Amino acid sequence: MGEDGHTASLFPGEVLQEQNRWVQAYYLPAQQMHRITLTAPVINAARKIVFLVFGEKKAEALQQVLEGPYRPEHYPAQLIKPQAGEPIWLVGRAAASRLNGVR
Repeated sequence: MGEDGHTASLFPGEVLQEQNRWVQAYYLPAQQMHRITLTAPVINAARKIVFLVFGEKKAEALQQVLEGPYRPEHYPAQLIKPQAGEPIWLVGRAAASRLNGVR
């Protein structure tokens, strides 16, 4: 997961609304490049979904994704909800520093 709550090249924008295509290409102005991503419905159909989140700069986004209001237009990782099971979160101490109950 990125510092802005994106995951798997699912950045804020129209790609988040895609429900039919498995893959979508789009231009990401912030990085001045084209990106290709699997769409959220395809990711959610996976048997296992693992998030890797490390570094202090990701602490706020992680807290918002896991404990904040549902705002996938700002935190696209919130769209990832496996059809079967729960996602696996591998999180470093610094990234987890803002989560409730984590010391």
